[in-house]
Amino acid sequence: MDKKIVLTYGLRLLGVVLVLMYFFGHPLLNRIFPGFPISSLNYFFYAGLLCYLIGAVLYYVFNRKTLKKMAKGNEDEL
Repeated sequence: MDKKIVLTYGLRLLGVVLVLMYFFGHPLLNRIFPGFPISSLNYFFYAGLLCYLIGAVLYYVFNRKTLKKMAKGNEDEL
């Protein structure tokens, strides 16, 4: 697998982890960042969304030619 594709999967995984930490990781985040106010956990959620979106857009940009070839091949089979 190409290193760029692995990077996009890593960004998307990081995004999912950050969003899950926002929903289920309040006690863990309070232990890791003791001075961080609870009301500002939205930063983790938005950072997770941003990481996931960047990973998805980069995946599309890197695989644009491959996706077009796959679509063209499916049209020929029909």
